[in-house]
Amino acid sequence: MTAARVDIVDDTYLRVAPAVVRGWFDDDERLTRLWPHLHRTLVRDRGVKGLRWTVDGAVVGEMEVWIEPWWDGVILHHYVRGTRGRGAPADVARRHQLRWKRAVHALKDRLEEATL
Repeated sequence: MTAARVDIVDDTYLRVAPAVVRGWFDDDERLTRLWPHLHRTLVRDRGVKGLRWTVDGAVVGEMEVWIEPWWDGVILHHYVRGTRGRGAPADVARRHQLRWKRAVHALKDRLEEATL
């Protein structure tokens, strides 16, 4: 039996400088709270352009955040590619998406409010 595929793509615009958004990802404890279902191993730090990890746990594969400068802010791209991990719930992709959307919208609200 083949493991269920997990493919997540999300794009969110933030009216904030790329370096400010990138700084949010430097807090490892924050990322662990955001993604408690994943064990992350950093494989590529692209600086202000983002990060890429291999992941294990509820999803086995890779995960990335790409910070793309756009007008007076950034488009924050989030990708997860892999398979559902052993014992993960059938709706692991949806759960991950909801956690991410809550976190990225809270980040957007906080950072954009600070720049007003």
